[in-house]
Amino acid sequence: MLRPLPDIENDEAMKKLGRASALRNARLDAIHELRDAVVRLQNNVSLDSTEIETIRYCLNRLEQIDELSK
Repeated sequence: MLRPLPDIENDEAMKKLGRASALRNARLDAIHELRDAVVRLQNNVSLDSTEIETIRYCLNRLEQIDELSK
């Protein structure tokens, strides 16, 4: 079943949808980068600490997104 179309005349509702969409996309980007770094670490593709730094960066980004979502 299809969801109803949003009320594009309602600026407040559209702002809320846009904000939610931007946060969702940012969260997915961080999660995908985190996944990729973990896979490279598991497969010993990268033997230096760059993957650990990438994982930390992604976790920090997810925490920032979580704060913005509240």
